[in-house]
Amino acid sequence: MIQTKLLLLEYTTINDNANNHWKLAAIRSIRNLLFLVDLNAEIVPINNANKLKELLGSLKGEKLTKDEKSLIEELVT
Repeated sequence: MIQTKLLLLEYTTINDNANNHWKLAAIRSIRNLLFLVDLNAEIVPINNANKLKELLGSLKGEKLTKDEKSLIEELVT
């Protein structure tokens, strides 16, 4: 579900005339982090932004950027 939302958001961002490069970079970063999750072994907390940020930050090995956090908030709401 979250991967579908990311794909739709990426498509919308690419076709947007504003060219939000920061948002596109954040989308691709989050998508790449989600590819690291073993969906058969772990549950992705798609309804809880804080837990999702914690999971993705752990996978990234460093703090998420402001743009990535903003994108996660957008995905969950």
